[in-house]
Amino acid sequence: MFAPNGWFAAIRAILELLYFASGIVIAVAAVRALTQIAVTKQIAKKNSRRESVKLAAELCKYFAESVVSARHKAVEEYKKGGFTCLEVLVPRGQEPFVIKDGEITDPYFNLKQLGEELPYFNSAIMYLNTMEAFAIPFVAGVADEDIGYTETAIAFCLGAKHYMPVIFMLRVVNAGRFESIVKLYETWNKRVAAERSAPALKAMQELAKDAEKGRIKPLDEGF
Repeated sequence: MFAPNGWFAAIRAILELLYFASGIVIAVAAVRALTQIAVTKQIAKKNSRRESVKLAAELCKYFAESVVSARHKAVEEYKKGGFTCLEVLVPRGQEPFVIKDGEITDPYFNLKQLGEELPYFNSAIMYLNTMEAFAIPFVAGVADEDIGYTETAIAFCLGAKHYMPVIFMLRVVNAGRFESIVKLYETWNKRVAAERSAPALKAMQELAKDAEKGRIKPLDEGF
């Protein structure tokens, strides 16, 4: 028979062994859990990217089918109605408006004609509604912006710019703000401008390098 102290020592040794073993099990389980979390995040990220691309593709299709069609109807109504509210008299070297912090500033719009004609220019509002529906997912960050930009940026910016007087007037009378159109226009228009100016900037840089290479050095620089 074991003495009481012997039993206690044996039980203590067993418990300590179980304690350390359980620690190893917990550590292994924790590592596996962290690995699974990392894998889950990667899968979620891939799925999110896939859905973002899919949504962007659907929006591009919507733009081609619905937005373009709505603009054609607006153009036809504008011509048939003999409207002039979209015409702007811009001083040379000036832009017809400036977007700053989501607000339309420094406008050269015909506010008198806008006030008189806009109530009868219904297709303009319909067109802007389709544009807003297109812009919202990109501004919210749920649709892949690069795809939307590549496929539609130029057409979107031209349309938004042309109908910005209507948006401005609707904001004045608190009839609508079309926040997503304005924000997406501000972002994409800057990118379009930067891409257009990039070749000219590169050419100027190359010209400056050539000019520096061909510079005639003073005689004292050769000694």
